[in-house]
Amino acid sequence: MVAGNSHRWLVLVVLSGALALISLDNTIVNVALPSLQEDLKASTAELQWVVDAYSVLFAGSLLLAGTLGDRFGRRKALVLGLIIFGVGSLMAGFATDASQLIFWRAIMGVGGAFIMPSTLSILAQVFTDPRERAQAIGIWAAVAGAAVALGPIVGGLLLEHTTWHAIFWVNPPLVLIVLVAAFRILPESSDPTKPRLDLVGAALSAVGLIAFVVTVIEVPDAGIEALTIGSAVTAIVFLTAFVWWERRVPRPLLPMSLFGQRLFTVSVISVALVYGALMGVMFFLPQFLQLVQGNSPLQSGIAVLPGAGGLLIASLFSPRIAERIGTRITVVIGLSMVTLGLAAAAYLTADSPYWHIGGSLGLMGLGLGMVLPQATNGILASVPRERAGMGSAVNDGMSELGGSLGVAVLGSLLAFGYRNSIEQAITAAGDAIVAIPAGVVEAVRESLAAGNLAIAQLPREVGAPIRQVAGDAFVSGMTTALMVAAGIVAVGAALAWWLFPSRVERVEE
Repeated sequence: MVAGNSHRWLVLVVLSGALALISLDNTIVNVALPSLQEDLKASTAELQWVVDAYSVLFAGSLLLAGTLGDRFGRRKALVLGLIIFGVGSLMAGFATDASQLIFWRAIMGVGGAFIMPSTLSILAQVFTDPRERAQAIGIWAAVAGAAVALGPIVGGLLLEHTTWHAIFWVNPPLVLIVLVAAFRILPESSDPTKPRLDLVGAALSAVGLIAFVVTVIEVPDAGIEALTIGSAVTAIVFLTAFVWWERRVPRPLLPMSLFGQRLFTVSVISVALVYGALMGVMFFLPQFLQLVQGNSPLQSGIAVLPGAGGLLIASLFSPRIAERIGTRITVVIGLSMVTLGLAAAAYLTADSPYWHIGGSLGLMGLGLGMVLPQATNGILASVPRERAGMGSAVNDGMSELGGSLGVAVLGSLLAFGYRNSIEQAITAAGDAIVAIPAGVVEAVRESLAAGNLAIAQLPREVGAPIRQVAGDAFVSGMTTALMVAAGIVAVGAALAWWLFPSRVERVEE
């Protein structure tokens, strides 16, 4: 095994490879959503769960995974995660219905929960110099964000030449490569105090978080019924019990005292906000590009390049910018750019030119890249170095939870706005609606993807006006979702100005 300090940048390359693998998977599936809906006959709610099952189980498992890494070894946790992720990805490619795919995506999320905090906590142990560590975190954040943004491009390339199964089967060979590199290069490290595991806290947090996201996803479609009431009550009870337990247990999974530190709290909020915006936009933008503007999966993937490029460039330069103008100003500028990018995207129409789409994405990407390294460094600065796994898990948990809620909340707003516009169009059509087959009307009511499949069976002169109405309804819902997202991130920028310290000088030892 290579010594960590003498080969720390090589260690960072291996960690970045593992991180890119799981970050890519966050969005690689997004461009395949129309194909999945057609092949697996998935509903809109099932499509949301194909995306969210990965993130929800990821977030629910992270605190325990990070603590297990601190206790038994961070490289061991990384290796275990890679194996689970690889097996889950292999089996997802064999799914024959939406339920099977959702299950294996959830298994992949558990694997990712062991991988992601391990990469950041190993980084924190290897890079002991504060300035080098800030640079390494900038690279780490750039890889994470860029991989998320590049997911649709990779997915589009695969779908252009194969089927949706390939977006999962591409992972196992890459997992094997990273596993070999991990055994040969990565150092092992753990918390020397060998803390007792807080299994009660892990169970309470996992159940509470999962129930909370289930509630957010299901309420818009199901309304107030037994499932949503039960999940809401479960979330409140378990998360309240988690806070109560963590305040009393001798070695808490997540010390509640951390939230008394302004830096920790505002960093957590910032991470959640930017990932919520990123994942929410990446959920419906490929659908807009493919189903409304008529792009292929590959074309829609390439269309997000400005966002990926902006995020990558800004993440690499964020540490240097923060050295010159301070952490607070860097984060506020970044969140303001994300706000402007979201607001600009809210004015997209079915006929918008590409410069409008690319410009909005580029602005969002630059803003995200400014914020992520600073917020991540802020979280690590707030926890003792020996508990780097826990700090990393909090960072990664908030990114995944923020992403899940972004998809759930913005996806629900989109669905509500779409269906409201469709109902208005049906009412306005009056008696003329009887000329359209009932099955087509119901498919259009369900979702744009289902509607497009049904419309394709109609003669062009009949189907074209219906497709136009459905596309306009989708854009209407998307506008609502983007404006709400812009408002939320703007509030985050105000909080960052109030709570972020002018500078985060070092990671506390």
